[in-house]
Amino acid sequence: MKKQFGKNKIIILLGAGASCDAGMLNSNQMIGEIEKKLDADWKHDKELYNYIQSSHFHLERIKGTPSREINFNIENLVGLLDTIIKIATKDLDVYPFVGSWEKELLVVAGSKFEQAQHFKDKILTKLKDEWLSPANFKTTSSYYKKIKETGYTYALKIFSLNYDMCVEENLQGDTVTLERGFTDQKIWDYRRYDLEGDNEKDFYLYKLHGSLDWIRDDEKRLTYVDLVQRTNPLTMEIIFGVQNKLQSYDPYLFYFYALREAAFDAELIVTSGYGFMDKHINDNLTNAFRLDSTKRLLVNVYDPSDATGEKNKAIIAQRLQINQEHITIQNCPAKDFFTSNLNVNYFSTLFPEEKTEDVLP
Repeated sequence: MKKQFGKNKIIILLGAGASCDAGMLNSNQMIGEIEKKLDADWKHDKELYNYIQSSHFHLERIKGTPSREINFNIENLVGLLDTIIKIATKDLDVYPFVGSWEKELLVVAGSKFEQAQHFKDKILTKLKDEWLSPANFKTTSSYYKKIKETGYTYALKIFSLNYDMCVEENLQGDTVTLERGFTDQKIWDYRRYDLEGDNEKDFYLYKLHGSLDWIRDDEKRLTYVDLVQRTNPLTMEIIFGVQNKLQSYDPYLFYFYALREAAFDAELIVTSGYGFMDKHINDNLTNAFRLDSTKRLLVNVYDPSDATGEKNKAIIAQRLQINQEHITIQNCPAKDFFTSNLNVNYFSTLFPEEKTEDVLP
């Protein structure tokens, strides 16, 4: 008998790669765009960029990270810009111990580190207006609608590390219901995620790093704008960098805990476009597998250099410290994965067939 999935037994985790087929840039592609602009109309920021990049590589080598495994992406860049800004505003807890850094920073970031804020503002504007909001994304992201066809008969939890609007655009409508956590007054409320109530939705979306349409109102409550185009990129409620991942306020703390609980409950964790480079996310997955070694991890990546998926399987197993036998790789573009493999019929093939007890006549 093929595997049957009960309530809360399947969850989906989305990373940047899941939206690349919709025309969104992933983190490394954004770095490429920034480096192009540093040789053009952003030349004034080039020394600061080089300083931050070299600092990142230096720190990773001190930590013992092999050179070939060091990655510098948009989160590293903006996260370190945030650190510089906090040094300038004396908001960094370890500020007394890093005061000596200022001598070098003054050269590349300005006398009051104002260049760091200017550079960050330009990046956020590009991110919101271009890199994650292509003009035709409503059409190009339509493969996300395939999530509605999984065949899973219970509410499906979707955890996204992305800021884009692909899930919201394609999973809201007359035929399905999507819970984003906001009241009718547009105020975020954790109680909207109560799956035991009478008003259960088809899908529950948890955006762990924020969203292009999120802002804070005058009372610092999380709310949203109806059109992303109306969002001020400088006040978007999104987070970058390792130091910002475990914010002590909602929705981030609530969402991170929700991911932890969902990973523990799930029998199958489906990921698309996630590179397993986030230690906080990985730790949750590792702990979930330690509690239940029968779990399965279905990973959608697109790596033309790894046709069989064995290389990526070994890397993921090492990063999560789990057995490779629990991992299935689907090496294909997200659009193809959503179309062909995002359904319970395929999910059931990842598990041994369940035994049925013989019924005596």
